Amino acid sequence: MSDAEIPLAGGRVTAVVRVGNTVRRPPRKNAEFVHALLDHLATGGFDGAPRFLGTDQQGRDVLSYLEGEVPAGLELHDDVVLFAAGRLIRRFHDATIGLLARGIEASLEIICHNDLSPCNFVFRIGIPVALIDFDTAAPGTRRMDLGYAAWTWLDLGNPEIAPAEQRRRLDLFVEAYGVPFNAATIREAILARQQMLAAEGEFTGRMEIAEWARQSRMWTLQNL
Repeated sequence: MSDAEIPLAGGRVTAVVRVGNTVRRPPRKNAEFVHALLDHLATGGFDGAPRFLGTDQQGRDVLSYLEGEVPAGLELHDDVVLFAAGRLIRRFHDATIGLLARGIEASLEIICHNDLSPCNFVFRIGIPVALIDFDTAAPGTRRMDLGYAAWTWLDLGNPEIAPAEQRRRLDLFVEAYGVPFNAATIREAILARQQMLAAEGEFTGRMEIAEWARQSRMWTLQNL
């Protein structure tokens, strides 16, 4: 097996390389939690995430490499892709339930990925089959995680997609995820996540992100 390090594109994380059939990346502050999450998913048989394989001599996390393509940005996805994404997100959420600690706040239902953009999915033959980049994973609610996913997967705010078409696509996406949600419920979560990201962007000085979130929220309020 070759020890050559091949930089990986896609996602939002830098300094990620492929070595043979593994991925190496610097550990983040919540690395211990992410390791536990990935181990839990593997033990439960969820095949839509990389496996945590330990650390290398440089102290980097070692993960299994998932064959496929990772989008570099948001784009228009057809109904088949949107439905597959919704179903995969539901499977992921369901697979995390057993990891919630006893005594945790009752309103927290699952482990959220918290960045379910298409840029953090692995595609094979044009279909999303796995999730990557769990750096922001934390206990949360299905509704808030799905709200961010719907925003990014539908690219809400894109003026090239008619509002009526986006409403139809949102219905499809939520239907794919399944009960107990409907589009109206997720719309409120979309607005909340857009507002949160705008505030975060301003706080961290990422004004381009803040402006994108504000514009997306205005579009959502006006059209959905």
